[in-house]
Amino acid sequence: MNKTIECIIKCPFYQSEKEKYITCEGFIKNTCMVTQFPDAKHKREHIKNNCSLENGGRCPMAQNLFAKYGMLDLLRDIG
Repeated sequence: MNKTIECIIKCPFYQSEKEKYITCEGFIKNTCMVTQFPDAKHKREHIKNNCSLENGGRCPMAQNLFAKYGMLDLLRDIG
């Protein structure tokens, strides 16, 4: 993992990243989700706008996982 990116990640579902994709916890037990971006710039923008926020920003994957764990009230508190 890129140490610079590692320092700004706050989303609890984020797992790792490579040049053009990020890996997050999957919705199904014992799985992960991979999101591939057209380039590293788009990936960095997504991380800045979503993964760097405790509530996952507007990332639909994070929103679904917060809902899965019944944590939508927490989102309102930290959002």
